[in-house]
Amino acid sequence: MAMTGVLRPGHVALRVTDLEAAVKHYGQVLGLIETGRDPQGRVYFKAWDEHDHHSVVMRKADSPGMDYMGFRVDGEDTLDRLAAAVEGSRLATDLQWIPAGEHLHTGRRFRFTVPTGHAIELFATKDKVGNGLPEVNPDPWPDGLIGMQPTRFDHCLLYGDDVDGTVKLFTEVLGF
Repeated sequence: MAMTGVLRPGHVALRVTDLEAAVKHYGQVLGLIETGRDPQGRVYFKAWDEHDHHSVVMRKADSPGMDYMGFRVDGEDTLDRLAAAVEGSRLATDLQWIPAGEHLHTGRRFRFTVPTGHAIELFATKDKVGNGLPEVNPDPWPDGLIGMQPTRFDHCLLYGDDVDGTVKLFTEVLGF
C-alpha cells in the first residue's frame, strides 16, 4: 500500500452460522483478542500487534461468508476524494455512506460493490487501543498470548467473475 491514499486493509466483516463457536475458535485457536460486542450482536476482534480497535467483525447469520472488507485511507479529505472518484468511475455499484459509530469505535465509511460482487469499504478513522506494550523499549510481544497469535490483518483473497473490472477500479481509481 501507499503512504498516502489507501493505506492498508483495515477490517473484514464475516458471517458465521454459530457465533459462540466462531468466537471460541477466533479467540482460543487463532489467538485474536476480543475488543467488544455491539447491540446488533456483532463481535469485534483484533490481532495482538494491531493498534486499531478491531480488524475482524463477526455476526451470526443463516449462511457463512463475507459481508464486506474495509481499507483505511490517510484522512477524511482522501475519503471524500476517493468516494467521489469511485462514484465517477461507474465501475462500482451500491454506493452508500455508513455513519460514524455504526461499527464500534469507527468513523464514517464509504461502501461500494466492486465488479466481482464484493462489498468494499473505505474509512479514515478508527480509535487506537494499542497493542498492550509500551512505546519505549517494548518486549517483542506481550505476555499471555494464546493460539496462533497472528500479528495483524494484512490481506484477504477475493475472487469473482469480473476480476479485470475490479483490478481496474483498484488500480486506476483507488491507486493500488
